[in-house]
Amino acid sequence: MGIDLVAMCVNDILANGGEPIFFLDYYSSSKISDVNFLKIISSINKGCKKSGCSLIGGETAEMPGIYKKNDFDLAGFAVGVVERKQLINKHNAQSDSILIGLKSSGFHSNGYSLIRKALKKNKLSPYSAPPYKSSKKQLGEDLLIPTKIYVNEILPLVKKNLISSMAHITGGGIYENLARALPKNLLGIIDFKDFLIPKKFLWIKEITKSSNKQMLETFNCGLGMILIVKKINLKKVLNFFNKNKIIFQIIGNVKKNKDFKSNVLIKNFGEWNIK
Repeated sequence: MGIDLVAMCVNDILANGGEPIFFLDYYSSSKISDVNFLKIISSINKGCKKSGCSLIGGETAEMPGIYKKNDFDLAGFAVGVVERKQLINKHNAQSDSILIGLKSSGFHSNGYSLIRKALKKNKLSPYSAPPYKSSKKQLGEDLLIPTKIYVNEILPLVKKNLISSMAHITGGGIYENLARALPKNLLGIIDFKDFLIPKKFLWIKEITKSSNKQMLETFNCGLGMILIVKKINLKKVLNFFNKNKIIFQIIGNVKKNKDFKSNVLIKNFGEWNIK
């Protein structure tokens, strides 16, 4: 949980070209439980270490009468820095650029209202075995795999000005977040039939009876970050990923947008065909 809190902040900073510097948290409950509090703070600290930023302080509050027993509130924010010339801006994207997707670790803190509703409706327990292949013994453990932090995988490329723009795939799925990373005069086209959609997303699609498009409007569906890279920089980016054993997929390209109705077009996403 603490890693997710950090990841959402530092990945957003990264999407703007920034390097996370420090993080502060806020934790409040009706009564502070040493066990739960220490677990969460330890998880936050772990997320900070993964992203290279420092946990420099925060606020802890007991508020009886405001929270029910065992309920708590958790929030946080991060500060990062970036050189002006390395600031990521969607207007840096160009036609004929390449779209590169980086693997997600799971649902990445998004879509859980739908997931909880689906579990309840189908009378599924988070303590049961996952109904798909997983390294976790319990369904709840698999659904709550912490959000992947991409700082170490992408920041070196940003500092070398090899990334034009990028989309952190959070709420709103691939459609909404990729649209934010492109100007209206460009069209991001995803056409990648060979992508293997993680089984957990196929399972959620089945039990929620969601359409292909609805899934891509809600979840990351296996891609936590999408990078927009000029063709001239592609070889250097791929060499870096291969050298550092970073899993990536070339998922599409960028063209000039002729109708301006939308700046994202998904033709094929693995086994999902979008009509």
